Amino acid sequence: MVRARADLHTHSSSSDGSDSPTELVRKADAIKLGGIALTDHDSLDGIQEFMNAEASDHLVRVPGLEISTEYDKKEVHILGYFVPLDSKSLNEELEFLRKSRHERLPKIVQKLNDLGCDVTIDELYEDLEGVASPGRPHVAQLLIKKGFVETTLEAFQKYLASDKPAYVKKARMKTLEAVKLLKSVGAVPVLAHPLTVEIQDLRSFVETLMNTGLLGIEVEYDYSFMGMNRTSDEVREVIQDLDILHTGGSDYHGTVHYTELGSVSVPIEVINSLKRIHSEL
Repeated sequence: MVRARADLHTHSSSSDGSDSPTELVRKADAIKLGGIALTDHDSLDGIQEFMNAEASDHLVRVPGLEISTEYDKKEVHILGYFVPLDSKSLNEELEFLRKSRHERLPKIVQKLNDLGCDVTIDELYEDLEGVASPGRPHVAQLLIKKGFVETTLEAFQKYLASDKPAYVKKARMKTLEAVKLLKSVGAVPVLAHPLTVEIQDLRSFVETLMNTGLLGIEVEYDYSFMGMNRTSDEVREVIQDLDILHTGGSDYHGTVHYTELGSVSVPIEVINSLKRIHSEL
């Protein structure tokens, strides 16, 4: 039996998803996906479990991650596919990024307290056991739990988005450095959800990244769960004549972001293309 579709953007409880890597694999198998990539934020901690979890032979798994970066003071996320687990240079950078994530949590909590939200860092960490790379969605879940908001989207729109009063910036890699690093360790660098990047000339930006080593762009993506009225057709129009791999995925986080696993997918052949590019690096 051929399974035709792959979801190449998912998160587990090792970062800000609600499913363990094993649960993620089981769900992907149950809905008969042909392939799935685990792309946790700034962390590879869940990859071993993800790759070792029991599943049918029909499910292809891709070890990946999503790195938080910055370009011209704008936040940019870079996906990496077929990432090695034993790269010293990559793991040192990821450890720095994870440390920054932990260091900003008390600052966010303090800002929320100043805004009248009675939450504590101890309450937050009660729900972070085993989480290597915590993020704002975890804070959003605590705000929901305490009754200050009803949804993750509301938490971001009211408190946690970059232009909202409880936002605290974390350390990020420079975007071009992240692309170079991923490629240098044999991983395939891909620009995630490009329409979220607050840059006017997306075409020029993509070309700059390609000149640095970017090899793919996430074309298939549902922006509606971020409250954005935009579509993947806009990306296709911008990059229609560029020689770059098109990827895509649901950005599944389990109960955190309310997107369904496999709700956005790409042909399974995209994984074959990623494998080929990876083998040539």
